[in-house]
Amino acid sequence: MNYWRMSFRIKRDNIIHELWSDCYERGIAAMSYYGYDGEPVVGDCSKLTDNEYDDIWRTKGINATSPQGSLKKVAYKMKKEDVIYAKEGVNIVGKGVITEEYDYDPNILNGSESTWEHFVRVDWEKDFLPFKLNLEANLHIVIKLNEEHMDKIREMESKTRKEIKRIEAEEGNRYKSEATFCSRNRALVEAKKMNSDYRCEVCGMAFKEVYGKIGNGYIIAHHKIPIGNIEETATTTLDDIALVCANCHAMLHTKNPPLSLDELRNKMK
Repeated sequence: MNYWRMSFRIKRDNIIHELWSDCYERGIAAMSYYGYDGEPVVGDCSKLTDNEYDDIWRTKGINATSPQGSLKKVAYKMKKEDVIYAKEGVNIVGKGVITEEYDYDPNILNGSESTWEHFVRVDWEKDFLPFKLNLEANLHIVIKLNEEHMDKIREMESKTRKEIKRIEAEEGNRYKSEATFCSRNRALVEAKKMNSDYRCEVCGMAFKEVYGKIGNGYIIAHHKIPIGNIEETATTTLDDIALVCANCHAMLHTKNPPLSLDELRNKMK
């Protein structure tokens, strides 16, 4: 089994187009390279030996060693059960296992920004967690990953999983604590709502104006003092509760301790 890193982008009219999502949706890893006439340098590589492939590039006088070498890897080197890591900028955004080796179809990417026709079929992981990792060699479309590369990737995969679990645990505890808070202070929360117009105190949005009847009377109770700072015996007052929409509630909690209402209002401006 070999490991590869592959990027999926083209530059057209000085604009970068990322094609990772197109390849992900189709379950492929694709690429191509076009000559000065706008046509692919080579056609179906399954009909060429690797030496014939090199002769075509040489005959056409195209000096593009990175695309030539990268396409050659896709056509002749990538094998079933090899693993591909998808690169986007300095981020690793996907991981998949090759299920079918090289194929050629000029219509495989119909509807996308490109007509890349050289590809392998890949079973991309549905729950892959992207991470930032610059392995350099960024001008190369495809590189074969060595053990040093893989050590760095495995380290970042592990760190990313741990960080996500930590965040999930914190979020889970926060929602559990807030549910307990609302349960213990239900009368207080209902009193706060009854004396409101059910508008978010940060952005002014009212659910009934956006969602109609089903949004009538809906708003989220947010406690201004972080749960961890509230003692069991502390008294909560109406002024300790803010009524906010779901979006602003999530944004308030992007910091720990949470942002104040004024801080979030200022960020919206």
